[in-house]
Amino acid sequence: MPLVKRARGGALLTALFIMTLVAIVATAMSTRLQVDIYRTRLIDTHDKLYLASQAVTFWAFTQLDNKELKFTKSTNEGMVAQYPKNLESLVGRIKLTGGIYDMQARFNINNMGDKKLIPPFMNLLSHTVDLNNVERLNLALAVQNWLLEYDLALGKDTYTSYYLSQKPPYYPSHQLMQSVSEFRLIKDVSSSIYQAVEPFITVLPDRTPININTASKKVLMSLGNGLNESQANELIMARGENGIKDMKQIAELSKKIDFPQEQITIDSQYFLSVASATSDEFKINVYTLLKRKRDKNQKISVSVIREIISSY
Repeated sequence: MPLVKRARGGALLTALFIMTLVAIVATAMSTRLQVDIYRTRLIDTHDKLYLASQAVTFWAFTQLDNKELKFTKSTNEGMVAQYPKNLESLVGRIKLTGGIYDMQARFNINNMGDKKLIPPFMNLLSHTVDLNNVERLNLALAVQNWLLEYDLALGKDTYTSYYLSQKPPYYPSHQLMQSVSEFRLIKDVSSSIYQAVEPFITVLPDRTPININTASKKVLMSLGNGLNESQANELIMARGENGIKDMKQIAELSKKIDFPQEQITIDSQYFLSVASATSDEFKINVYTLLKRKRDKNQKISVSVIREIISSY
């Protein structure tokens, strides 16, 4: 009789063990299924938001393709056109916002390959960060070193030694920057310096002049050997609400201020389309760098240079 009881007890324990295993496996399968469902929903939502955001990009194309639009006025952030509010809710429960920003309202860091443009960059630093002349010069030279092709004859210079001593270590690119965030990697660029300078700089694939119609006062003050506040204000007054349509309008002012003509323009080529698409649980921003080009017949063509997507 005791043997029978022991056998029954063993069978019961075995059955409970098997049931426990089944419960564990079922729970794991259910959890995995829920994760897969959530991941699929996020992918589906992301795709919907991205497709919806293209409405802003297409709108930007139509704006830039319109030769009647000169984009001579900008907000403090550099926005020259805002996505219409009546088009914000065209796609279900997705909200669209965005606008077009003039990238030539900012200082193009990739211009620094030309030593003539070191002084304007130092001028910009003098109006944005608290550095002395030597520190500004060292920072400008570090940027230039990052951009210029590597010279084998130099071997392992002080810049390379600095970058390799970082954690994690890295090499300087020795080519044009692809993103403004690269500026944070430059020797002596701290977090506070980056945050102070970032709103006033950009990286573009060509050497570009600054648009004096849309540039902020601090960027205008970087031109040439540096404009004082009075000269910058005079230039801002000259462009007024409608902007400068012809450089002849400021011929006398140009002579008075004496800034190099190759550093300025009133007709930008590079613009950034910023599109934000928001749903109840997700948000994406799409940044599209566009180039607006006029041929000799004044026909406009707009092309995409690059696109960056960020999700929240």
